[in-house]
Amino acid sequence: MIRDEHLVPLLRAAPWMPRDLRAAHRYDVTDHAEPAPDELLLIVRAAGGPASGERIFVPVHREPSGAWAEARADGPSGLAAVRRVLTGARLRTARGGHVEFRRAPSAPAGEARWLPFDQGWSSNALSLVEIGGVPCVHKTYRRLDEVIHEPDVLRLMSGTGRTPEWAGDYTYTDPVRGTRHPVGVLYRHAPGQGIDAPLRANLRSLWPRLTDGIPPEQLVRDHLRPLEPRLRAAGRFLSAFHHDLSARLGGPASGYPVADALPRTAAQLHRLAVVDLPVPPAARSAAFAALRAGLDRLYAELGGRATAPGAGPCHGDLHLSHLLCAEGPGSTWRMSVIDLSTPALPEDGPGYAAQSPLQDLVAVQRALEYFAADEAAFESARRLDMDATATMFGSLDGAPGLPDARRDVLNTVFRTADTWRERVLHLLLGPTPDSPLRRLLYLRRLLHELSYNHAHARPYHAAIDLRHALAPASPTPSTHART
Repeated sequence: MIRDEHLVPLLRAAPWMPRDLRAAHRYDVTDHAEPAPDELLLIVRAAGGPASGERIFVPVHREPSGAWAEARADGPSGLAAVRRVLTGARLRTARGGHVEFRRAPSAPAGEARWLPFDQGWSSNALSLVEIGGVPCVHKTYRRLDEVIHEPDVLRLMSGTGRTPEWAGDYTYTDPVRGTRHPVGVLYRHAPGQGIDAPLRANLRSLWPRLTDGIPPEQLVRDHLRPLEPRLRAAGRFLSAFHHDLSARLGGPASGYPVADALPRTAAQLHRLAVVDLPVPPAARSAAFAALRAGLDRLYAELGGRATAPGAGPCHGDLHLSHLLCAEGPGSTWRMSVIDLSTPALPEDGPGYAAQSPLQDLVAVQRALEYFAADEAAFESARRLDMDATATMFGSLDGAPGLPDARRDVLNTVFRTADTWRERVLHLLLGPTPDSPLRRLLYLRRLLHELSYNHAHARPYHAAIDLRHALAPASPTPSTHART
């Protein structure tokens, strides 16, 4: 059996290891299963540091030298896990718990083999496996105590065509508390790329056309016209995804708990208002004044209410890269939603009401804000031979130190990017009347991202947050409004 002192060098050397877990003083094995000789499935608890007490799922194997090493997701141990999913195996653990492997009725059959796959950086382990000629993704969750509903949501959404088809999963059952913790899932690979890829190509191909002769509004409309049908269809797909999600997971909740969310939002805003953000100070003060005014308005509209309409299941952390698009017949996209982070289920469980499809629409809006501002900062930096952080700060405070001609270049680039972003948002999500819950969810996400950017010393990204705190909030469309 692997000894606890061997885990420190093993885990700290893991490239996926997050900073908070890497700072642990030691790691203790709390349970394990032995699926094969020289192979262990470890449940490890971090001791000391900011993540003290958190548990990690770590498959390991013994190398020919006798040393223990983390098992690669695309190695023999990972392939063995896939085969256990397909046969529905059940393993007892040393402390009396078990790891249960579950196969979907529609799972492909046949021999399994690895396919080349570049997962990029992820806190989870991802690999691509072919089963009887069908490519499938095998994902292992490493942080055991995180709330993970993805396998169950994929199972419930099977057959809708909105998400990858669930093929199976496996869970660890705690022998003391009896709680079930997902540790792996298998689903059919959804081909395509994130919708950010065609959007990036479109915006970057716009810059050479940006001259003094064409107003940005006209230029943007003309340039986006080839993507219009696909973006509108993507919006209809997202609306249908939310409809199916609600139907399969138990329907809408009674109401979003604004009485709980408002004071939490106010407390977070107060904490951020007193920290030192290394951004232009006058713009920082104006941005926080705007945030406080927005919160005051929300208290006036929602302060006497316990709930607000609009609650229901959602993706939970939707990024542009999670909206996959692949070439379909004609000029259409075949779409799928991946990496579901649905916060809570079932419908009678805790926290189910504290989620909303509007969260996903706000997430798309915020993603486009980051996306367009980032592209504008680098394009204006290229044109002005400046650093991108300087151009981002200039977009925040008006660049008072630049000569008029250079300031005009910066303003034109950012104005064009903002116009492009607003048009893309309109095509994707359509227009809708303003909603207090939408504004509350937007404020909560902006403050969450600003807090993250402060904690990780990212002033460039904090400037994007404050830039959009200063801008009037554009209405985010409802899940059903389309033009």
